[in-house]
Amino acid sequence: MNIELTKYLPAFIHAAQALNFSAAARNLSVTPAAVSKNIKSLEKELGVRLFHRTTHSLTLTDDGERFFHKVNPIVQQLENVITCSQSLADQPKGKLRVSLPYGFGRLYIIPLVKGFRKLYPDVELDLSFEDRVVDLVEEGIDVAVGNRIDPDSSIVARQLCPLRLIAIASPEFIDKYGQPATPSELSQFECINYRSPTSRRLFPWRFTDTNGENITFETANTVVSVSSVELLCELAVQGAGISMAGTWLAKKYFDEGTLVPVLEKYSAEGPPIMIYYASRQNLPSKVRVFIDYVIENIEVPY
Repeated sequence: MNIELTKYLPAFIHAAQALNFSAAARNLSVTPAAVSKNIKSLEKELGVRLFHRTTHSLTLTDDGERFFHKVNPIVQQLENVITCSQSLADQPKGKLRVSLPYGFGRLYIIPLVKGFRKLYPDVELDLSFEDRVVDLVEEGIDVAVGNRIDPDSSIVARQLCPLRLIAIASPEFIDKYGQPATPSELSQFECINYRSPTSRRLFPWRFTDTNGENITFETANTVVSVSSVELLCELAVQGAGISMAGTWLAKKYFDEGTLVPVLEKYSAEGPPIMIYYASRQNLPSKVRVFIDYVIENIEVPY
């Protein structure tokens, strides 16, 4: 195939259809001079004259007429193939790798899987449950959920829900040891805290009182630390101490009566839970529809 020749064909086809260089130029979003130049180059490549040009008219020569009727169906078929290919590219399909925090993913993402698969049966979900910060590009992950995101990174994040935190303890623990009236009294109680699996640092508890004043408690009296947020509630249920957890996780235990809120007069919030993906052009449709579906259908108590 002569690549030099084929690149001139759009100008020829549009000019032959419109019999006007200016109209052909508008259809192609180029200048009339560019159309004229391309057609002259095409005529040089073919060694024939394709158009009769006068000051007021443009008509096809006999060679131009014959060439148009031969090449136009081929160009149309090629455009149809390209359009079909683009349509296929827009159809969500293929493997979608998703990283989820275990507790949140199990409670609020897993219930959405059936509905998503019903709408998009050609998307294969590869779900990894891991309570850690992931490198989307390095690890080949399409979508992740979490709230520990580097603000300077190139990822794009959309909020799933705010993160409201609450101090918790078992009824048995409170019956035996009482409960703090203020965050400063937490130092008198054994505490269970979350430890980052990457930095190994304990999570500071930050409260806001009714006057809007911020209070930070560094949990110096931590007796148990875990790298799984779900275990914070499990240990608190066993009476191991006072802990802090997201309301999205604690609600189930409140409903069961196995945990009760502590320091209810003091509000506490963490970074919102986000769904995020690597920033790049031409976002795959499988990523776009998954993110949109989760945001539209997720129901998180807070």
